[in-house]
Amino acid sequence: MVRILHRFLPIRPSRALCVLLPLLILSGCSTGHWSGRADKEVYGILKEKQLTLFGEAIEFDITTPHSTTDASEVEAVAIISDRKDETARRIDLDQALELSVANRREYQSEKETLYLTGLALTRARHDFSPRLDAGSVASYDTFTQPATGGQSRVEDRQASVRSQAGFDMLLRTGGRLAVDLAQDIFRFYVGGSGNAPSTRFFAASLNQPLLRGSGAVATENLTQSEREVAYAIRAFSRFQKNNALDVITDYCRILQEKDRVRNEYSNYRNLIAFTERATELARDRLPRFQVDQARQDELRARDRYIRAVNSYRTRTDNFKIPLGLPIGGELMIDDSVLRTLEKAGLTAVPLDSGQALDLAIEHRLDLLNDIDRFEDAKRRLKVAAQAFKPGLDLFASVDGTSRGAGNRTNYSNFDVDAYRTSIGIDLDLPLDNLEARNSYRRAEIEFERQLRALSLALDRIHSDLRAGLRGLELARQSFEIQRSALQLANQRVEAVNLLLETDRAETRDLLEARNDQLAARNALTSALIDYHLTRLNFLFNLGLFAHQDQRFWITNPEFSLSRSNIRTEASVGDGADTLVTPEELFQEPQPTPEPES
Repeated sequence: MVRILHRFLPIRPSRALCVLLPLLILSGCSTGHWSGRADKEVYGILKEKQLTLFGEAIEFDITTPHSTTDASEVEAVAIISDRKDETARRIDLDQALELSVANRREYQSEKETLYLTGLALTRARHDFSPRLDAGSVASYDTFTQPATGGQSRVEDRQASVRSQAGFDMLLRTGGRLAVDLAQDIFRFYVGGSGNAPSTRFFAASLNQPLLRGSGAVATENLTQSEREVAYAIRAFSRFQKNNALDVITDYCRILQEKDRVRNEYSNYRNLIAFTERATELARDRLPRFQVDQARQDELRARDRYIRAVNSYRTRTDNFKIPLGLPIGGELMIDDSVLRTLEKAGLTAVPLDSGQALDLAIEHRLDLLNDIDRFEDAKRRLKVAAQAFKPGLDLFASVDGTSRGAGNRTNYSNFDVDAYRTSIGIDLDLPLDNLEARNSYRRAEIEFERQLRALSLALDRIHSDLRAGLRGLELARQSFEIQRSALQLANQRVEAVNLLLETDRAETRDLLEARNDQLAARNALTSALIDYHLTRLNFLFNLGLFAHQDQRFWITNPEFSLSRSNIRTEASVGDGADTLVTPEELFQEPQPTPEPES
């Protein structure tokens, strides 16, 4: 285009390029540049909101190993090869938590969801900042008028480069300000006889609602976008806690399976030895059928052991998925957590259901979101009511124009007094309120829905907390029962062994005693893990699951209630050995005994 203009105009093409060059530079920025600018703004927003909500900011980014790689260079065969990795790994609980944060796909998706919510806020904020607009148009036009009345044909030719720049922005008062600057760098006419048309080189306008559309209505979208980021941060923080809870739950269940495998194998080896012993005794002391009983129990023990190994391997394979590890490699789990739990015993939670609900109202992040969404519904009800007001807008504008003389438009000597201003009031009476009426009615219904949703959330949380406290007491009593059962089973095995030596017991007695001992061992480990997982789930439902603390799976966080209102640990489980009677449970009066006839 510049070469075409150069044919007809006595002007250097570099003059046009001086205007086009900045725009070309901006348009030539790499996509990585724009992604980096988006990241900087979004990360700044998230840090700002985290400081407001939690008093601290946690390092956050959505970078992955593929983020800096050109998508065209990522081959499916590389992903397939990566998932075929069969490297063996040995991990402890801390490493498992780190792997889930780094590799879990759902974790990355939640991070991206939070990022996109912050990205949406940048757009809402951008509406209330100056939005720049600039461009240039280069053209060459020819207009030919046929010859009439004996006159020769008239031909007009015009070449021009027109540049325009400006900005517009929304005001938090509901108004809109727009400013435009325009200039023809050159315009040249060949042929023709008319003067150049007038050209607007400056324009500014302001429109400010005074009633409908002013104030909070104008910033409603921005307000809601700001609050949505806060909700997303809370939701992500709760997901982080839930992720840690999932990891430790799976980890402890694997430890339970490991303990079961050991117990089953030990029992199997003991039965092999006992079968050999019974075979020796069968020569002169034991009936043959008792040897067969021992052999049958040995086979059953072998089958249970094989099943336990299979269950353990299946559970470890399933555990690799939330850790983002390839399925093929063997995964060895460190046992130290189970040993620590066994030494720690049962960590009491000194709360009743009322205190638990008070803590949840203060700390449950999803409940705080429900409360704030209820406040949103109240605010939107007020916003919707403003639609019934008349539309009364103040407007003002100013335009600067320039008219050329002869065949040129003169831009270097324009008259500053050549401008036009306008100011006035635009009144729009609300004679048709159907849309406003429907919007307001929807806002009323949404408010009622949010009210019900909040009350339902409170009831569900309270129900979960009461069930959690009952579950803790159940798990505690189960642990005590299984511990006593194991002690009795151990004593029974020893006693039957002694009786068997003196021919006062049969093989079946020892086999039953060993089976009960094995069941008690497995049940005790299960009860211990059940208690601690129930406690961690209860703390999660309180909103006090401190997954970033060391040894969080054993210790309780600090409860913010006053000590006078918190039960002491010594009082937890008082009366545990006393069973509630049906009459106490149902709160029914005991039936009056009928008199004897």
